[in-house]
Amino acid sequence: MAASSVLSVSPSPIWNKVQVCLGKPLYQRCPELEQILVNSSQKDLSAVLPGLLENIFGFGSEPGWGLDSISRGHNGVEYDALMKLLGPEGPLMSLVCNLQTDPYLTFEFPSSCLPGPTRHMIEDGSLPMFYINKLQYQGYSKPLLALGAFELYMFYFCHTLVSPNWQQKSLNWINITDIVYPSLVDVYMRHFLPLNRKALPRFPQMSSPGVRSTVLQQSSMSVRQSPGTGNQTRSRSRLGLLKASILSPQKSHSQASPGAERAEGDIWWSQTFVQIVAEFWLNQNAHDCERGITPQNLRKGWQTRGLSDMFFLNSIGSMESFMPSNNHIRLVRLVLKHLHYFVNSVEPETINSAYTHMESSPLDEFKRSLFPSVLQKKIYCFLRHGFERWPLDSSFRLMLETWLTFIQPWRYKDPTTPVGQGKDTDRVTDNWFPFIRDNFLFYTAIFQEFLQRSHRMLLTSTHNAYIVFRVTKVFSLPGLPQLLREAEKTMYNCGYGQVHDMGGSYISPDISAILRIQISELERPDFQYVNMFGREMHNEVQQLIQQMVSAKTTLETHLQQPTKKAEKSGLMSFFDMSSFFEDTSKAFGDMSFSEVKKLVTHLDQALNQLCYIFGMKVSEQTMLYAPQSPNEHLHTPIRPGCGQTSQLNTSLPSLPVTPDCQQTDYGPQLTPAGRLQLINGQRKFDLGYHGDPDLQPIRSFENTTLVRVLHRLSSFLNKMFESEIQRLYSRNDIIGKMSQVYFAAPLSPSKMPSSPVRPEEYRALKTPRISLRFLASYQTFLYLAVMYVFLQFAFGFGPVGYLMFVLLCTLVFGMFRAMTLPDGTKVD
Repeated sequence: MAASSVLSVSPSPIWNKVQVCLGKPLYQRCPELEQILVNSSQKDLSAVLPGLLENIFGFGSEPGWGLDSISRGHNGVEYDALMKLLGPEGPLMSLVCNLQTDPYLTFEFPSSCLPGPTRHMIEDGSLPMFYINKLQYQGYSKPLLALGAFELYMFYFCHTLVSPNWQQKSLNWINITDIVYPSLVDVYMRHFLPLNRKALPRFPQMSSPGVRSTVLQQSSMSVRQSPGTGNQTRSRSRLGLLKASILSPQKSHSQASPGAERAEGDIWWSQTFVQIVAEFWLNQNAHDCERGITPQNLRKGWQTRGLSDMFFLNSIGSMESFMPSNNHIRLVRLVLKHLHYFVNSVEPETINSAYTHMESSPLDEFKRSLFPSVLQKKIYCFLRHGFERWPLDSSFRLMLETWLTFIQPWRYKDPTTPVGQGKDTDRVTDNWFPFIRDNFLFYTAIFQEFLQRSHRMLLTSTHNAYIVFRVTKVFSLPGLPQLLREAEKTMYNCGYGQVHDMGGSYISPDISAILRIQISELERPDFQYVNMFGREMHNEVQQLIQQMVSAKTTLETHLQQPTKKAEKSGLMSFFDMSSFFEDTSKAFGDMSFSEVKKLVTHLDQALNQLCYIFGMKVSEQTMLYAPQSPNEHLHTPIRPGCGQTSQLNTSLPSLPVTPDCQQTDYGPQLTPAGRLQLINGQRKFDLGYHGDPDLQPIRSFENTTLVRVLHRLSSFLNKMFESEIQRLYSRNDIIGKMSQVYFAAPLSPSKMPSSPVRPEEYRALKTPRISLRFLASYQTFLYLAVMYVFLQFAFGFGPVGYLMFVLLCTLVFGMFRAMTLPDGTKVD
C-alpha cells in the first residue's frame, strides 16, 4: 500500500474531519485533532498522515504551524497543546510508531528535498546505504523515496529546519528551550537516545528491522574498545579508528536469543533517528567536492569539455553551498552535547576471566560506534564548510562553540552537573587519548583553518579577541597539548624529531595507516597535511602572535591617552568644569575603558596560552618568539595565566608597560619578577604623580609661600577636627553628602593606586580631609579678582559682602552637588 499525498487520496470522512479541525485556532485544533487520532482506525489515518505532516511542518505551499515562533512565555497555551500533541508519547507519535510495524505500508517522499550531496550520489548511481531499497522510479521523473511512517515523520521534522521557508524567516532563538521546535528536538533525543539502557522505551515490535535500515548493520561492524587508563588504554585501542571496511571483528555465530532480537529492534528507532538528523542537518555540503576545485581542475575542465572560460566559471559558481542559519547551528550544538552524554554513558565491559567474554548490550554497542560509523564525516564536513564560508562577523561564535563542543567530550560526562563549573579547567587525562587520536583532524586541520581565518580578523574588536581567547583556552587545557603531540607522533613511523622539523607534506608512506584512513575518509584527495607542531605551523602561530601584540599595543596606547592632569580634590573640584566638556566614557571607538581593559586581558591571556600550547618562549637577544625543543615543554612549560606576562612583553621593550604586580588590599605590589624587570629597564611605570596632591612639588602657576602656609593650615584643621570630619563624612543624609563634597579624599573609594604604595600611605590617601591648596593658584586669584571687580561695579559689594557672596555660592554649589549624588556614592 502506498500513500503519496493527501491530494492524491480521494476525500474521506476522516480527511474531512481533519480539514475542519485544521481551520480552527491552534489552541482548539490540537485537542480536537488528538480526539480524531485516538478514535479513528489506523487504516483510515494512514491515508491522511502525509497531508497532516505537510500541514504541521510546512511543506510546499503549506505555511506550517509556526513551530519556530511559538514560545512558552508568550504563547503558553499553544505551546503546551503542541508539546502534548507532538511529544514522543503523544497521540501522533503513537500512531506513527504503530504504523511503522506494518512492513507493507510505505509513504512517498520527494528525493528533491534531500541534501545536495545525497542527490548527487543518487544521480551518479552510488546509492548511500541508508537509502537501499527505498527508491522508486516513476517514468522519467525524479525518484521518490518509499519510507515507513516513523521515517516519514522524521524526514518532515528534520527537513523543516533546512527548508527555504524557515531559512527566509531569519528568526533568532534567544532561549532555545522556550520554543516549540527545539523543545521537541530535546525531548526526542532524551526519548530515543536515553543515557540509561533501562530507560529505553518499549517500542512496537517490528519484523526484520534490519531490512528497513542499514544503520544497525553498520554499527554492528564497529570495533569495540574497552576502557582503561594510561598506556594500557592507548595500546588496547590503537586500532579504534580502523573502520569495519579495513578490520571487521569476528562476531559470535551463536544464535541470538529472543530478548537480544527484541533489544536490537528497539535500537533501530534510535539509530534511524540519529541517521535522519545527521542526514538533514549535517550533510548539506560535500566538503571533498567543494574543495576539490583547484586551478588544475579548472584548466582540465576547459580542455576536456571544450567549454568557454566564462561558461565553465559560471557552472562552478552555481554549485550548491548551503549556509546554515544561526538556529540551525544552535540545534546542532544541542545535538552534539546530548550525543556526548549518550556515548559517555556506555557501561564498561565486564571480563570475568581470560577465557570468557561478556557480550555488550546492543545499546552500548551502538554508543561505541555512533561517532566513527555514522557521524564523524558529516560533522567534519559541516564544521569545515562553516569555517571556510562563514562571514567575518560576531555570529561566527556559534560555529566556533559547536566545534569546541565536539572536541571536548570530557565536559559532558555527568548530565546532573551543570557544564562550565570548573570542568573546562580540569586536566585532560590519558583516558581521552583514543578520542583525540581517532578524531585528530578535528583538532589539527580545523585549528589550522581557524588560524587562517584569524589572520583576516580585526583583533581590536571585542568579539574577535574573545574568539581567539576561547580557542586558545581550550587547547591550553592541562594535558591536552601533550596528548596532541603524542597523537601526532603516533601518526608517523619516523622519529618525532624528524616530524617536528618536517613541513607540510602530501599523504606519504611515512604517515601511519590511522592518519591515512582519516585523511582519505574526511578530506579531499589533494589535501595537504601540515604538522600541528611543525615549522610551517610555527610560522602561522608566530604571525598570529605578532597580530595580537600589534592589537594589544594599539589598545594600550588609547588607554594611556586620557588626560594627564593631576587629580583635584577638595574645594578645587568646584571650579573644575573640564568634565562637562570632555567625553571620557569612551576609550577606543565605541568601547568604554572597562571594555578595552577586558579586551587587553583576553589578548594577553591568549598570548600566554598560545605559548603554552606550542612550547614557545621569548628570546631576549632577538626579541622574537622562538620554539622550544621538542621535549622542553615537558619540563619548563609556560602555563597560561601564571604570571608569565613579562615573557611576552619583553619582545616590545619600548612600550610603556607596567611591571608585573599583584593586586592587594593596598593597591598593586611588585612581584619578584616585576622588581627584576624594573631594575633591568625592561618595564617601567607610567611617569606621573599619583600620590597625595597636597604634597606634590610646587608648580610654576602657584605661589610658593601660600602653598606652604595653606598646607600648614589644612594640616592643623585636619588634625584638630579629624573625628568631626570623619563623622560628618560617614553620615547618610544631606549633611553627609555635602561633607563628601567639601572633605574629599585624595583617592576616591572607587579607585585604586596605579603604583605601589605603603599601607600607611594608602590609608592616608583614603582619609577625608580639608584641602586649601587651590587657593594658592594664580588662576584662582584671577577668578576671584575678576568676580570682585564685577560685583563691586555692578552691585556695589564691599569686601564683607563679597566674602559672604562667595560663601553663599560655595554652600549652594555644595547642596546642588550633594543632591545629585545617589545614595551610597562617594565623590570621585
